[in-house]
Amino acid sequence: MYKLLWSYFSRLDMKRCHRQNAYLLTCSAIFALLGAIVWFTVGDDLLGKSIKWMTCFIGFPSVILGFLCGVLALFKMDQ
Repeated sequence: MYKLLWSYFSRLDMKRCHRQNAYLLTCSAIFALLGAIVWFTVGDDLLGKSIKWMTCFIGFPSVILGFLCGVLALFKMDQ
């Protein structure tokens, strides 16, 4: 998924630093959306309407899978 998304952004007519920023923002948004979908389908019924759990379901995938793995993917594609 990371490579496919980067191939889309690499075709855009932008500076490289702007492409990288847009790529990382998009990766984070995709995983935040996936976390929100999981939260609203499973977490809301099992854990109740707690903002703490919602933050965990949305924030952790966004930061860890979206941002950090996106940075690692960019680093790997630069070499």
